[in-house]
Amino acid sequence: MRALHIVMLVSCCFLLLCIGVVSAEKQKIASYINEYGGNTIEITKEKGDNGFDDTLKEMLFNDSNGVAIKKEVVYTKSFVDKHGSNRRIDYLDSKGKSKKREMFYADKFVQENGYDREIDYYDGNEKTTKIEYFYPEKYAGEEGYYKQTNYYDIHGKMIREELFYTAKFSTEKGFDRSIVYYDTNEKKIRGEMFCTDKFASEKGYNIAIEYYDDSGKRTKKEFFSKDRSASDDGVNRGMVYRGSIIILQKNEFSYADTVRNGNEFDTAIEYYDSNDTLTKREAFYSEDIANVTGYNREIDYYDGNGKTTKIEIFYTNSFAKNNGFNSVVIYYHDGTPTRVENYMNKQLVKNSSVSNKQNIQPRGSRAR
Repeated sequence: MRALHIVMLVSCCFLLLCIGVVSAEKQKIASYINEYGGNTIEITKEKGDNGFDDTLKEMLFNDSNGVAIKKEVVYTKSFVDKHGSNRRIDYLDSKGKSKKREMFYADKFVQENGYDREIDYYDGNEKTTKIEYFYPEKYAGEEGYYKQTNYYDIHGKMIREELFYTAKFSTEKGFDRSIVYYDTNEKKIRGEMFCTDKFASEKGYNIAIEYYDDSGKRTKKEFFSKDRSASDDGVNRGMVYRGSIIILQKNEFSYADTVRNGNEFDTAIEYYDSNDTLTKREAFYSEDIANVTGYNREIDYYDGNGKTTKIEIFYTNSFAKNNGFNSVVIYYHDGTPTRVENYMNKQLVKNSSVSNKQNIQPRGSRAR
């Protein structure tokens, strides 16, 4: 009996030794000093190992303290066929949790989805906070953007989407980056477009913001210049309002100081009909101009051909006290002024011909 026990003990020791040898053979030191100051361990999966059906090989990158800070995984063909990814890199925190995961995709997946690489970012609880998608040149050319970044809240709902556009798209459309914001129901509520330097220098603004209703239709658009001077056009802030069926209703502009000084007004609003035809334009003048000229607001009206039909001019209280009227209406026929009416508190005080009243028209009015 004692001999039997000895035989069994020797057999167990031999089995444990064999298992140890097998386990040791699955791991090897790929690098004794890596870029993180520690060693790199290569783990080859064999049948029976945990994850063998999915994983061919793992690489553990340790720092100088022997702590794994990066793990690279190479997947099997069956995993690639099922999930599309052929390789993964995890960047680990001090507790071994993934704080960033980079996924690389096979050709078939790329053909179906357009992107060939993805980076997921996590918080301390390994909840996704951000995902970046990268599009190869072929598909970037089709979509117009080469990178997409989605941001998520603590509940996993997307709150923001950012797109980075190709040089070709930017040249054609005028902006190289855009951001769309979503509400708690993941409906888009606002979009921001960032213009290229060339487009900004031509148009006078480098940021455009769109607002959307519950159905995703645009209701308003703002455009303005940030951290730069306006172009010759002089617009450094503007707003476009649209109706529920995307019909342009109103534009608002604010002009740079240099342009304002040359054209007198610092803010202008344009109104349009359902055919996007300009029907009315309202200009507001700075206090400095109003103190000199006497007028602080002007409204121009247009016909379907863009010709001026009427102009209303509004004067300051000081001007009205000295001249007996606080507003003027000038009527036009075929673009030519025909009659002037002077009003005090909307009551007609004088009706005269235009010939001797030209000097009351604002010099900065562009439309006639």
